[in-house]
Amino acid sequence: MKEIRVGLFIVIGLAVLILLILNASGDISPFSSKLNLRARFANADGLRSGAEVRLAGVRIGTVDAVRLLPPSEEPNAPKIEAVLAVDSQIDGRPATDRIRTDSTAQLGSPSILGSDKLINITPGTALGNPVAANSELRTSTGSTIADLTSSGKDLTDRLNSLTERFTQITRKINEGQGTLGRFVNDEAFYNNLNATVRESQEVIRLIRTGQGSAGRFLNDPTLYNNVTDISEQLQAVATDLRRGRGTAGKLLTDEALYNETRTTITRLNSSIDEINTIVADVRAGRGTAGKLLTDEALYNDTRAAVARFNTTTERIDAIVAGAQRGEGTVGKLLTEEQLYNNVNQLSGESVKLLYDFRQNPRKYLTIKFELF
Repeated sequence: MKEIRVGLFIVIGLAVLILLILNASGDISPFSSKLNLRARFANADGLRSGAEVRLAGVRIGTVDAVRLLPPSEEPNAPKIEAVLAVDSQIDGRPATDRIRTDSTAQLGSPSILGSDKLINITPGTALGNPVAANSELRTSTGSTIADLTSSGKDLTDRLNSLTERFTQITRKINEGQGTLGRFVNDEAFYNNLNATVRESQEVIRLIRTGQGSAGRFLNDPTLYNNVTDISEQLQAVATDLRRGRGTAGKLLTDEALYNETRTTITRLNSSIDEINTIVADVRAGRGTAGKLLTDEALYNDTRAAVARFNTTTERIDAIVAGAQRGEGTVGKLLTEEQLYNNVNQLSGESVKLLYDFRQNPRKYLTIKFELF
């Protein structure tokens, strides 16, 4: 019996030791409660039971089960469902404070070349609500080696296509096609460019030796002396202005002129104020001009006078029209031809009488007087 007891004690001790080791490693935690969550993916991609579940890269549990979902009519619908068993306490706080409704479960791999899979959960924010037991998390897929291979193949194809295009462009340039091909292969262009360089060197040489307008401009000391003289004259003018010499100097430095100008401006401002006052009085109807502009009776009288003038004008127009038609005395005087002839004849006789009177005035001035 002693040997049996010792053997049972050793077996129990080994079992406890194994449980403690497994608990420390995280594979089995008989003394901690679990929070079950669900996540659905389009493809398991090698995910199996016992795979790690991480929160922001920190291990918090394992995958309890991976099962297929029933067929769906939607082609992009999830195909598998993973049941997650995470610790109910994470760093001394409830798991529901870390994992919320805005958290996302992502299927990934611990390394690029490894075949093992894991599920990484992003921590929730204050905008989300705490998750409940058996809640379904939103999912997203990470980059796998197959995705990287596919992307690398696409990149290789694009690089090959780009290389072929560069090869075609290089071939056309070597054959002298296009502007760049002519630029590289055309000997005439090289000769022209070489001649241009030589001419530029010759122009630079002529300028350095003082030949031509540009050469004189750069090398002739007379130009420098003239510029120096002009500068000195300008300095002298500035000095005279500062000292108050000449008309411009007095305008700049004379205090009396400044005072007179200021007085003139003050008077002008006063005149403007008076004009504004007059305009205000006129608008208010004060004074003769104000009454002329604002008096209603004057306006009515003026309107009545204009109406009378219009009436008088109409009457004059009627008289003139009647005279033109030969109505009345004036009309007959204007239109009667017989009257015109009589007047014309009378005018002729009067002219003759005056002429006769001038020739023989005694004939008309002799007075015959008889007493008896």
